[in-house]
Amino acid sequence: MISETVVSILMLLCSLCGFLINWIIVITMVKVTKLQKPFAILTVGLACADGVFSTLYLFYATPMVFFQINFLSTWSHVCGYVLMICYDSSTAFHFCISLNRFLAVYTPVFYHRMFNVTFTKCLVLGIYLLSFSVITLFFQILGCENYYNEELRAFRYSDEPICKFYGEFGDFYQVFTLTLTSTVLDFLAISKVIKMKSNSDRNSREINLLKQSISQTLFVLTIVCCFTWGPRFLPDKEYSFIFSSILWLSVHTFDGLFTLIFNSEIRQKIGTDGLSFVVVNNAKKSKTTM
Repeated sequence: MISETVVSILMLLCSLCGFLINWIIVITMVKVTKLQKPFAILTVGLACADGVFSTLYLFYATPMVFFQINFLSTWSHVCGYVLMICYDSSTAFHFCISLNRFLAVYTPVFYHRMFNVTFTKCLVLGIYLLSFSVITLFFQILGCENYYNEELRAFRYSDEPICKFYGEFGDFYQVFTLTLTSTVLDFLAISKVIKMKSNSDRNSREINLLKQSISQTLFVLTIVCCFTWGPRFLPDKEYSFIFSSILWLSVHTFDGLFTLIFNSEIRQKIGTDGLSFVVVNNAKKSKTTM
């Protein structure tokens, strides 16, 4: 039997990593790019959705599970509602990021006309508004709930027919289709860049951005498959939290992790800021000693 403590520790570690990584990405990307690059705008949009998701898990879901707080469990459907908005918008961001890279590689002239700064910011706002509208329709107006089930120790949909409809078409088929399409676009784009056989810095940067995009989409595709078929191979309820809470949370954590791994601008900025912090502190200590 998997104890509540193990569940809580896994949730704590995963949500803490997601919280730190995604908000670091948001702050760093804003500093580095001033949100004047389309890909950076989309990355920040994704990181914000992932950051809010991880924040809710860290400060709401994890204490609810660990301390078994009835008040939090009673209102878990409100938390679940916001989590669904973040999850739905992050799926759309994955697709838009893949489309962004595909157009940049195959139709650079059309790409620069389409993905200008103003359009990309409007696109990000549109993604949030669309996700908010769809999730509000199903999880507020039509009566579906995404709540914490104490027996399963995981968030799950309520048993209304509208929830089953959304779970099948609005969740699985939508996410699977968008993620699979994103994967195809990423593979086509990266194969095109490789065929160019250019060793320029621009080409290397493009490959790194594509690595970021394809890593994120492949991971989401893997998790969606685990969501769907995992419980069939491990039907024991003791493992249900793995196929829902932990894997669901890991999607948003690894989005940020892959961005951190493959985006050199963020790593350089973090390294520079860290070095500056050390130098300034050492200088202050030297003055104090003198």
